[in-house]
Amino acid sequence: MMRMIILILLALIVRVTGVNAQSDVTKLSVTYEVQYQKVEEVAKREKDLMRLDIGEHSSQYISIIGEFLTKNKSDIMAKRIKDPYAGYATLRDEVFKNTPNEGYLRFVHMPGWVSCREKIEGLFDWQLLDGDSIVCGYPCHKATTIFRGRIWTVWYTLDLPYSDGPWKFCGLPGLVLYAYDSEDKFRFNCIGIEKGDGHEIKMKMPKSGVIDTYMPERVAEIMMMEYWDRSAHLSQITGMAARVTRMWDAQGNEVKISPQTRILYEKFPGVNLKKKYSKNKITKKKK
Repeated sequence: MMRMIILILLALIVRVTGVNAQSDVTKLSVTYEVQYQKVEEVAKREKDLMRLDIGEHSSQYISIIGEFLTKNKSDIMAKRIKDPYAGYATLRDEVFKNTPNEGYLRFVHMPGWVSCREKIEGLFDWQLLDGDSIVCGYPCHKATTIFRGRIWTVWYTLDLPYSDGPWKFCGLPGLVLYAYDSEDKFRFNCIGIEKGDGHEIKMKMPKSGVIDTYMPERVAEIMMMEYWDRSAHLSQITGMAARVTRMWDAQGNEVKISPQTRILYEKFPGVNLKKKYSKNKITKKKK
């Protein structure tokens, strides 16, 4: 009897371990050019190159430029090599679907390692529409959804039957190749599809110092704070009093520090730092 109980417990342990730590490798790599307006105060549109690596049961969405700069930052700053992406910005956001936990996606924003976990099932309520187009050589169908304050229109292809796409997009019967919002703040355009090189799909995060939450509005507030009050943002992610006086970007250029209103993929009515931290003018009453 005791032997049977031990065998059952061992089987359960193996099963749980397999769900949470199932390894996966890249079968397909999809490159997107992402155009976006970063802050309300600057009309200029930035662009980044993002890569969606799709495996058997999971995927990762990361910045190609961010990956390159991380590997070559010291050589670029020392001018030992030329930065081939000088005209691009860097989105410091990553999305992992079905890894490390099956049925969940993980949105990660850097710096500061702010992470949010959400259930994939039922995340988007898609409406399939009439219309067809060709994107990156693939026939596509049209769909739309209202998601957290934005109206999105996407084009997906049944020829690549992956229920996936750039950013958090998922839940359609094919891969999303093109997407934009009704305010034209964000555009995702597939510019390349190739067979995966077999590298492991794995989320790499530090063991400590991570702000982990199930509330996307909490992440939105931290991301907006990063541009509105950089000192307060640094204090939030480190837990220590901090003051930011000078900053540099990944290419070594100094960044001007002034309050700016970040434009995010998701809009939450309760997250309004401009209104929250604006100072009312004090006027003297006439005697």
